[in-house]
Amino acid sequence: MSNIAIEPTERPSTQVQGAVAIEPVHGHDGHGDGHHGPAFLHHHFADVAQQRESNQLGMWVFMVTEIMTFGALFFVYTLYRHLYSVAAHENGMLSPYGVGSHLLNNNLGFANTLVLLTSSLTVATAVHAAGMRNKKLLLTMMSVTWVLGAIFLGVKAVEWHADYEEGLVPGLNWQPREVLAHKGFVLATPTGVQGEAYLPSMSGGAPETVITAANGKEVYEATLKGLAAQDAIENVAPSGASIGEGAVEPTAAEHHEYRGVVNGNHMQMFYVIYFTMTGLHAIHMIIGLGLLATYMFHARRGMFTNEANDQPVEIFGLYWHFVDIVWVFLYPLLYLGTVASAGMH
Repeated sequence: MSNIAIEPTERPSTQVQGAVAIEPVHGHDGHGDGHHGPAFLHHHFADVAQQRESNQLGMWVFMVTEIMTFGALFFVYTLYRHLYSVAAHENGMLSPYGVGSHLLNNNLGFANTLVLLTSSLTVATAVHAAGMRNKKLLLTMMSVTWVLGAIFLGVKAVEWHADYEEGLVPGLNWQPREVLAHKGFVLATPTGVQGEAYLPSMSGGAPETVITAANGKEVYEATLKGLAAQDAIENVAPSGASIGEGAVEPTAAEHHEYRGVVNGNHMQMFYVIYFTMTGLHAIHMIIGLGLLATYMFHARRGMFTNEANDQPVEIFGLYWHFVDIVWVFLYPLLYLGTVASAGMH
């Protein structure tokens, strides 16, 4: 109920079969039911200024909870990166986070960064258009923002599919040995003895080789030959030819400079955090696109431009900017850590 008293308006009564029928009492603006102010003003606010302040406070409280959520994930990322990088340095291995970053598609990550930065500009223009009551510009900028958001999600879907095909998705398809070998790395699973590790056998049985920093290059060369032999089995040789004839040696595309050994368990944690953070970010993007589509529907009906009701667009702009800012932090942490960390021994 409103906290503003509405003066009653005297109306002549009408006698209807012995009963007195009194016409309903209206407020000064004629909205009825005690409503006051413009149509978009909710009844429990005294005026538009109070409603705007309340909406802004609610949005900023929500933003604080979002910062706490993503902040916890950033803390987990920082903690494990430090611990695993120190352990890798002490054991003569590569930083698993550096190697994990190296395997990500930086071109797609950079392209998506440009897409989101552009969407920040378009959504800011939409907020300005709503304030100016420019319906055409508002709809145009909202539409462009929606398309850019959809492009971002499409690029992420392509990238995630490629990660799955390369065996880099923990829990669903975690078989990174081959993609690592093709890029100059040896995947090892630690035994817990002074950082030593073993290379799983080609058949998936007992461990074959103990890997250390000293024999890593030798194991890498053996890995390439093993992969070539495996490819020969999968690509059936002509009948009568023995397995591996003319195919045991690695192809030219598989010859890479040896870079070092990486702890597979630690690198798996990197990808767990990677998919958690980017997945949560993508969920926020999907929610944003849903809200934006709803706002576009209302904008066509003039909800934000017929009256001075631009605050919903402004609040949505805050949400969209927050999602963009989160990605601005995710991109360098996940994609640009490869040069410094991959070379750490």
